[in-house]
Amino acid sequence: MSIPPFAAVITAAGSSTRFSPSSNPVKKEYLSIDGHTVLSRAVRPFFSVPGLSAIVVTCPAGSEDETIVALEDLADISSIPFLIIPGGMTRKESVKAALEELSKLAVPFEYIAIHDGARPFVDTGLIIRTLAAATVTGGAVPALRITDAVKKLGKDGLIAENVDRSPLITVQTPQIFRRDEILDAYNRFPGLEADDDAAVFISAGYSCTVSRGSIENRKITYISDIPDAEKQAEEYVRMREEGRKSAVASKRMRELLQQGDNADESGDRQ
Repeated sequence: MSIPPFAAVITAAGSSTRFSPSSNPVKKEYLSIDGHTVLSRAVRPFFSVPGLSAIVVTCPAGSEDETIVALEDLADISSIPFLIIPGGMTRKESVKAALEELSKLAVPFEYIAIHDGARPFVDTGLIIRTLAAATVTGGAVPALRITDAVKKLGKDGLIAENVDRSPLITVQTPQIFRRDEILDAYNRFPGLEADDDAAVFISAGYSCTVSRGSIENRKITYISDIPDAEKQAEEYVRMREEGRKSAVASKRMRELLQQGDNADESGDRQ
């Protein structure tokens, strides 16, 4: 089958509080695994899928410059629209903002893939499988069967009952949907509390199937998920503070030079 044109939304606007709960936190997407940042690893495989028409990356407000650095060369080499926008207070708000930006683009595409910027081990095959499944029903998510035993706890904290795990799955990203249908779903349910985009999609009455997920496609959640993360975080904070001090000094120097120029102009007029 031919791969339909699609756009990608990469969500990276979270606070990473579970990953770095200190008073001077570092976003997990900005740290590196084997020489490349988590964020660039999450984005790069999409460029290997034919039909990619546009990308929107969400980030915390005021962190656009840090996000560009974390994307490495991707924003520079991209030949398609590549937008970096501030996200909202929740993931759902961030996705909605990204969808609104995509709806403004004069670029034809039929599907939208929504992927976590903290999933750096996604691969091209998983993206294509999920996109193919979405063309059948309108929406698809990569999923894995639960292999561990599942129990339900009672209010007293004791095991209340065994749960049949056979119909249960865990879902991953990217989650891929028909463009018009996911836009409609988010517009119709702006206040819906949802764990993922599939929940919003299904709430609007649309059908969503599953594709074969990957054990490797895990999400970076805790600082132990990245080798040498604590050392990297310390170095990142140091470099960030040095950069901010340099920026403040440069701004002050420009102000002093501007004051000197104004004084010279005033003297010339006298």
